[in-house]
Amino acid sequence: MIENPEKKIRVGYVTDLPLTPAGGGSYGVNWHAYRELARCFAMTYHGPIVPRQPRFAKLFSKVKRRILGVPGRYTYFSETTLDSNARAVASRLTSDVDAIVFRSAGRWCRVRPTVPYFIYLDAVVHTFFHNTFNAGDFDRDDLSRIFEQEARFLESADAVFFESKWGMQQAREAYSLKGSHYVAVGRGGVIEPPERDKWDGSSHSLVSIAMNFKQKGGHVVLNAYRTLKARFASLTWDIVGGDPGFDWTQLDGIRYHGVLDPNEAGDRLRLETILQNAFLLVHPTTEDTSPLVITEAAYFGCPSISVNAFAVPELIVHGVTGLLMNTASAGALVAAVTELFENKVRYRDMRHNARELALSQSRWEKVGGLMCDRIAATLR
Repeated sequence: MIENPEKKIRVGYVTDLPLTPAGGGSYGVNWHAYRELARCFAMTYHGPIVPRQPRFAKLFSKVKRRILGVPGRYTYFSETTLDSNARAVASRLTSDVDAIVFRSAGRWCRVRPTVPYFIYLDAVVHTFFHNTFNAGDFDRDDLSRIFEQEARFLESADAVFFESKWGMQQAREAYSLKGSHYVAVGRGGVIEPPERDKWDGSSHSLVSIAMNFKQKGGHVVLNAYRTLKARFASLTWDIVGGDPGFDWTQLDGIRYHGVLDPNEAGDRLRLETILQNAFLLVHPTTEDTSPLVITEAAYFGCPSISVNAFAVPELIVHGVTGLLMNTASAGALVAAVTELFENKVRYRDMRHNARELALSQSRWEKVGGLMCDRIAATLR
């Protein structure tokens, strides 16, 4: 990392999120990214700048899509919303800055920076949209406008930092990006890694961590757990995050911990205790980019079972640091858990490998160093 002890370079950081590690993966990444940049530069925080959709246009689009059955508009990125975002950024950036770092791209694409600017994001709007929505529900020309504006914003940046190679490749293919200024720098976890793997050797706790239980495949885990519990009596299941949507008290061995805030010492200790003795993180997600929970579990030596999709294969080396499922089904999850439950030698090797990969690949010091060096070199 380029040392800048006097922090002479002034950088404005623009985001739609508050400066807190709590609230989900995106909050933690936002918080850590800013903290790493602040080690190198004189930072000013410009957020949260929350996009406001035009109410009537949003309602009209919803009526068209859900009642009339015709395509609506993606009002979160309407011209009105994007112009409002640009004005908000201009009003916040009243102090002199030498550069700007934008957290995400699409919502800021109508901003016209007068200084060099950089972008740090997980995925572009095109990737997020097609992971979440049915393209047929939205006006094709309206979507093209959004994608084209974001592409121009990306191409004009001095550097664009992606959280994953997958996210970067998805953007390149979707937008036919030509620039050489795109870099996959990764991201770390919110929780600090412990000094060593402290698993007691006998705990067989499955762990699920998700604010949206269904979206992250919680129902798949539930169906698998019913089968696995009958087969392995010592198996338990710890659920952290949003409401799981079923009566967990009716099944033996399930503990629901609710949302745990890493800002709170008690909650942070509770989460660390859960991960310390976790046997496997089970994450058969259906909508994701680069799941932070896989990295955080691996810090503690806990391998993960997840899907062979999104950026997950960058976080799990199949058969070495965890297992990847081509199909997120209860049957596939049962087979994967059973395989590791019955092969103790392979499982212990996997714990070691998972922790080593996470510590070498997904540390904020490394991520921050890559971003700081690129920004400082550009502004020399």
